[in-house]
Amino acid sequence: MLRGDHRMTRRSLSACLAAALAACEAPATPPADASPEAATASKPQATRPAGCAHTVYAPVGTTRLTAGDRDTLGPDPTPRNVHVSWAADPATTIAAVWKTDEATRASVMQLGAAPERLDREVLGQTTSARSLFGAVTQHEAHACGLAPDTTYYYRVGAEGHWSEVQRFKTAPGRPDVDVTFAVTGDSRDSMAVWRATQERILSTAGARQPDFELFTGDAIPFGVTQEGWDAWFEAAAPTQRLMPFMLAHGNHEALSVAYLLQVALPQVGSASQDELYYSFEYGPVHFAVLNDTPYGADYEGNLRGDQVAWLRRDLAARRPRRGAVPWVVVVHHKPSFSASNHSEDGDVSIIRATLPPVFDELGVDLVLNGHEHNFEVSRELDGRGRPTLGRRGVVYVVSGGAGAGLYDLYDSPWRRYGERVNHFLLVRATPRSLEVTPHRVDGTVIAAGRVSLTPRPR
Repeated sequence: MLRGDHRMTRRSLSACLAAALAACEAPATPPADASPEAATASKPQATRPAGCAHTVYAPVGTTRLTAGDRDTLGPDPTPRNVHVSWAADPATTIAAVWKTDEATRASVMQLGAAPERLDREVLGQTTSARSLFGAVTQHEAHACGLAPDTTYYYRVGAEGHWSEVQRFKTAPGRPDVDVTFAVTGDSRDSMAVWRATQERILSTAGARQPDFELFTGDAIPFGVTQEGWDAWFEAAAPTQRLMPFMLAHGNHEALSVAYLLQVALPQVGSASQDELYYSFEYGPVHFAVLNDTPYGADYEGNLRGDQVAWLRRDLAARRPRRGAVPWVVVVHHKPSFSASNHSEDGDVSIIRATLPPVFDELGVDLVLNGHEHNFEVSRELDGRGRPTLGRRGVVYVVSGGAGAGLYDLYDSPWRRYGERVNHFLLVRATPRSLEVTPHRVDGTVIAAGRVSLTPRPR
């Protein structure tokens, strides 16, 4: 039996908070196209980075977008919170995001093949918005036409005010390679544990540094506070100096424009959903990232409708390449199958009834979640949460142990193993195997929680 006397049987409190904060920050009217520079949030503002095929739309709630400035400096133009991610093809593009004072508009990224040879320069944009707890201003620059499988060094800022040189590596651009990525989630309550987790990822991986890191959501207690994001990025600096980060939206991110300004992620062409769900491909793995905290908790429209339809289209489009790209990994915050504090929440029940049947039908191999502050790994399950017999099912892994207060675990027919522990995952994917190795932050391996999969029969 699940012990549920302390749980809500309707929408969780955190989902209510997210909906309330979104309502506070959302503009009164739906946005439409606009020019690259504007001073209102009534229309979406957009830029086309030089040399790129993709358009970058500013988040709903943006009050000002300034593009192409290399000279305007405020009183404190030193770049902070510098990190990179992919908003388009990971093999040929990169996006850098950083923070300065609100008056600085100069946004430049320099990059090249060596720290002392940053011979390419791209101009970025500065985006401002009003969050519930004050104004937020961020910089974002996109570089395209990069070489696949190449290490680049970069810095951001403006003349006389540059960040330290950091590095990233582009995706291989082909599937017949081995890749490694880290998975973390739910840092939220302890930046000390969050930093220790990042340091342990690097020391554990050794010479085989992860190619990138996936985050399963709930970075800070209140996603509307820039101070919280500043602390999060400072603690994550050891890994963010070396690799891209790709994030899933958690309920504590609260659908906030403050969260959206911290990240540069793929956009699906819907102003209210851009950067909240998306997909990308890296080596032999196709990743689909979903948002399970829809606006106004409208699961019927945002999750059951728009996102499930999008997921079907996304995976149908890559079906002809399944032989070459054998792995499908889905990431979203709230787990369908867990046995801890949130397993009987009303919003989780809706997710459990909605997503697993689609995952099973579409041949998803691995689902990564957070929300429960512990480690859990399921048996191979069908769309109704039953262990599969005689065929491949879907494996669900909860990784929510990067700093938030830990939760107890309860008996479950779904779970193969679980542990109340701070941890992270290292995942290695090749064309022939996918292996998940969970590590405690003290450096030991959670041996009973390992996952080893081979490609599905075609």
